[in-house]
Amino acid sequence: MERSVGALLKAKRLEKKMTLQELSEKAELSASFISQAERGKATPSVVSLINIARALDTDIAYFISPPAPATLVSRADDPQYLNIDSPITYRVLNASIPNQRLSALLMDIPPGVELPAVHREEGEDIFFVLKGNLEQHVGDKRFTVSAGDCVHINSQIDHDMVNHGKSNATIIWVGTPKLLPGGDEES
Repeated sequence: MERSVGALLKAKRLEKKMTLQELSEKAELSASFISQAERGKATPSVVSLINIARALDTDIAYFISPPAPATLVSRADDPQYLNIDSPITYRVLNASIPNQRLSALLMDIPPGVELPAVHREEGEDIFFVLKGNLEQHVGDKRFTVSAGDCVHINSQIDHDMVNHGKSNATIIWVGTPKLLPGGDEES
């Protein structure tokens, strides 16, 4: 699997809230070289990557170790579920990859169950209805969503969902920022 060192570098630098100049000083490399590396216009040597990794408080493996193939696929015959006390079944769809930015769940919602209101300081949520009908609340708006419908929400707006139907509803939820554990550089 090919991974972009430049994209990983930029993502880690931004995660650490460092400017190009700050990183260049800590890594003892020029800001222009780091900028070119982030854009894929220059390829850092192993020694440069070690210096960059140290400056970013990570390990060189963050840049050069490919993720284990077993963590990239969510297998139908070995599904992973969130172990929480809820009438809703939450199957984890996202992999555990370095620099993970989102989470994804397959949710099976029994009749009469309401998902609690959600509000996060940053991020986005996408709900795709696979089966059933749900009432979606976004701020002061209410609407019904059915199989094949998709809702994309800024998570800074309060939102919730309820299954008023007589059968289970199934949705795929994808959201940012990452909410579920995993996907750290140690993975």
